[in-house]
Amino acid sequence: MLYPKLKIFLVLLFLVACTDSRDISVYFTPSPDCEDALVRLIDNTQNSLDAALYTITSKRLSEALMRAQKRGVFVRILTDRLQASNKNSQVRTLKANGVNIRVHSRYKIEHNKFAVFDAQIVSTGSYNWTSAAMLKNSENCLFIRHNKKIIAKFLERFAFLWQVNSPQKSDQWFQK
Repeated sequence: MLYPKLKIFLVLLFLVACTDSRDISVYFTPSPDCEDALVRLIDNTQNSLDAALYTITSKRLSEALMRAQKRGVFVRILTDRLQASNKNSQVRTLKANGVNIRVHSRYKIEHNKFAVFDAQIVSTGSYNWTSAAMLKNSENCLFIRHNKKIIAKFLERFAFLWQVNSPQKSDQWFQK
């Protein structure tokens, strides 16, 4: 029996192999490419943005999320509560600026790193939304466009995570 993460990776690899290469973009760090692509996507998102993120310390990404929120994009962010406590975390700034953000309460850690933009594009990979990921770390980000099956899986997972991570427990964390 394959390990669940390996099985998911192999399925994604197969789907990527069967997809038009114009619908897939891959970037590696250290470099600004992942962050630049994410900022462009956030700035071009018109309706909805759902993201499950381990950590977010990048001020540039945080500012892009706040711009999206201000122009009426329905933004939902789920993040790890321990990482949200980091002194460089942008979580409290995002919350203070009206972004619909929750810290997780269900699992030991919220280690996902994916976002869905307008139900049309998924970003995923090892890339954390941090300055260190851009400048110092060896990470990757994958952007998948127009693949309804993959996008549906990520939307389904986000909906599940959003539902099982209580807004009440998240609000309690923010009140600390």
